[in-house]
Amino acid sequence: MPTAHEPGSNEPHIPDEAELEAFDLDHDGHIGVLDSERARLGVVDARLEEVAEEGGVVGKIAEIAHKIVDKLDND
Repeated sequence: MPTAHEPGSNEPHIPDEAELEAFDLDHDGHIGVLDSERARLGVVDARLEEVAEEGGVVGKIAEIAHKIVDKLDND
């Protein structure tokens, strides 16, 4: 039987205080779709920044993508 954290579970996931602190970006007391996607965008942005530091052609492309994603992530 699936638990509340598994796909297919009928039980709602109730985030703990640490999850709310990390993912509730608008501080409304719950983690919505927008909060979740903004958190994911932040992870992608951090990875692009890492790749950009490696240099080369891929690094330059990652740097450009990082600048675009960073603007979306910070607005």
